[in-house]
Amino acid sequence: MRRTAIIFALTTLLLSNPLFAHPGHDHSAPGAGLVHLLWLVPVIIAAVVVVFKEITATKG
Repeated sequence: MRRTAIIFALTTLLLSNPLFAHPGHDHSAPGAGLVHLLWLVPVIIAAVVVVFKEITATKG
């Protein structure tokens, strides 16, 4: 786990800042809300799966 976190941190540090907010990144575009929602859907699904597993897990 620690090795994965270090690799992720180094990868993040090596990426350039313009990659995160390029000139074409327009939050006022008509489809911007939908695009951001589509990026969040996997996170929401993962959270639902984790909560469902916690609820249905046998206590013992």
